[in-house]
Amino acid sequence: MSQPAVLDRSPLAEIPHHIATSLSIDLDCLLLALEAIDLSAVEVMLGLVEQLSLQDTIPNRVALWRLRSANPLRKQHQKILLDWQGAKALTAIAAALAKMLNTYLRLLVNTQQQAYENKIETFGLQQNLGLVEEYVERFYANYRSRMRVPLSLEPAEIRDLARQLLIQLLFCSGSAGEARLWHSLLTQANVSQ
Repeated sequence: MSQPAVLDRSPLAEIPHHIATSLSIDLDCLLLALEAIDLSAVEVMLGLVEQLSLQDTIPNRVALWRLRSANPLRKQHQKILLDWQGAKALTAIAAALAKMLNTYLRLLVNTQQQAYENKIETFGLQQNLGLVEEYVERFYANYRSRMRVPLSLEPAEIRDLARQLLIQLLFCSGSAGEARLWHSLLTQANVSQ
């Protein structure tokens, strides 16, 4: 399999600090959300490294951990900046894993929308609502255990983040998901400066 398309277009310049910081936080949170959805997500991510021919950027489990530890909010933060290749590799992995989980992501997002519109009882989606709540609580627990204390977000904000990440993952699980995710991450990074 050839390299993901997003890796083909690497800017020559170094990644600006504010963009590297924003990308590392956003990508790590997306991967954390995938871990909350699929308990074997880390193993799947490592398998995707091979499938996507990303071994030059992520040769092993430790390299994946180091890329994710570029997130300055992590307890185990490595004082390194995410580079273009690392950011794009994590984007390719997130999009590929989200694509694998597309059906489940649709279920969670759809249930979340029905809950927002108070239609859970009407459509008999109580069991599905339990799946959404389980995901949110697992994300919350993962976030609290891996991020620095004091946390940058309040408990309600962490739960809201979990719900927002579901929508973003669904967005990148379809066709051209990798490119859409990359574009949205760069847009968010530029807006947050």
